[in-house]
Amino acid sequence: MGKRVHDLRSAKNWSQEEFAHISGLHRTYIGQIERGEKNISFGNLSKIAGALGVTLSELLSGLEDGGAVDVETKRARKAGSRGNIDAARRMLEIQKLTRRLRVQHDAMDQAVQALEALAVRGMQTPGRPPASPTPRRVPNK
Repeated sequence: MGKRVHDLRSAKNWSQEEFAHISGLHRTYIGQIERGEKNISFGNLSKIAGALGVTLSELLSGLEDGGAVDVETKRARKAGSRGNIDAARRMLEIQKLTRRLRVQHDAMDQAVQALEALAVRGMQTPGRPPASPTPRRVPNK
């Protein structure tokens, strides 16, 4: 089963991380499945089949006798869904960029709050005279 999942994932040129994101499973779990280290629940098997664009029966067919999946036939049949694959990759990139922007936005908000707090504390210092304007330089005549 693990080799079958690996072959179908590789046929789509997906990394384990991309496939994990699309399938909703963890990257390390995908690796364990592909290496045959984990048994797969029916629910996760269904997620994997859906992400790979095959039915459960197609995913499981021929496993008893060690039959291989004809990846090229599947790829040709699913060529129409290439747009879905590209859209999934674009969505993954958008989500990564959105996360980065959120982190940067939060850092910027914290910096603004710190500056505002400093400004408020500076204006509330008791006994401190108001800041005098910088004296003007009078040009020599």
